[in-house]
Amino acid sequence: MTPKGHFTGDFQKIRDFVSRTSWPHTVEVIKEYPAGGCYKELYEGNIGVRILSYGAEIRVAVPEAPDFYNIYFPLRGAVEVKVEGEYIDAPSVIVGPQERSDMWWSVDHTLLIIQVPSALVERTLADYLGDPPKQAPRFRPAITCDSAFSGVLTMLSLMSVFDRLPFMASPFAGHHFEQFLLHTLLDSQPHDYSSILGEPDAASSPAALRRAQIYCEEHADECVSLRDIAAAARVSVRTLQHDFRNHLQTTPLAYLRQVRLAHAHADLVRIAQTGGQTTVTEVAMRWGFTHLGRFASLYRETYGRSPSSTLNGSREASRLASPRNQGCR
Repeated sequence: MTPKGHFTGDFQKIRDFVSRTSWPHTVEVIKEYPAGGCYKELYEGNIGVRILSYGAEIRVAVPEAPDFYNIYFPLRGAVEVKVEGEYIDAPSVIVGPQERSDMWWSVDHTLLIIQVPSALVERTLADYLGDPPKQAPRFRPAITCDSAFSGVLTMLSLMSVFDRLPFMASPFAGHHFEQFLLHTLLDSQPHDYSSILGEPDAASSPAALRRAQIYCEEHADECVSLRDIAAAARVSVRTLQHDFRNHLQTTPLAYLRQVRLAHAHADLVRIAQTGGQTTVTEVAMRWGFTHLGRFASLYRETYGRSPSSTLNGSREASRLASPRNQGCR
């Protein structure tokens, strides 16, 4: 059975399907591809990640899109892109709001396409600036091979063999995937706000840093973003990162991870001492650790033993110390 969000067929079927489900654009067919085309949704959340092949050599015209960015990364075949009439000589391209694009895709093309709402980009940028930007950022269209964001695209291309990106399995993981993509895009792809993101703004007070720490403690079991921590501290994300690095020699999210790890450790000790039946997996998931191997590695680095050793060792110590094991006096 074909998974939901997957579609294969000839050019006409693919075009009709994409026109109903995706962005406005016009397609001119030059030559159809005998093997046909495909459409696959790799990830569908606030951001869309898709695989698209029309099954034909085509010309594509995308009118000015008012509310999203399209990122094109060829997986197979050849692609030529013009943005506002200028040819973009790069392996991948980003086209933003109010930008018109014209493209030629070879007969055997397959593309990875990421669609990011402009509101999401503007909100993330506001975290850096401390205030909403006056307008959506305009990125340099060419994404070069040496950029960090090109590395993100390469990572996603390697995952394109799956029916779904693994981040789809968990809302928590999906949230962090989207944050990773957005922050890497703004940090590494040049745009018209890049020059003012280089240095932090005025240093915050010790009270702001403490507010951030308290927020991490009180919300460690929730889905927390950099923006959430900065809002609680009442500073920009840029200042938050600067202060954590300078005063605590860490990052806000690394600090949050250590808080979660401490809570997980306390839970394991308490469960072992009280004879509870909760497993290591359940404790890890409760505190946001969806990758159990990574959780075990971090735990061992911090506490010098494995999570299961803490659970079973404390249970054994508690059993030996109980009155029925003390013997006759």
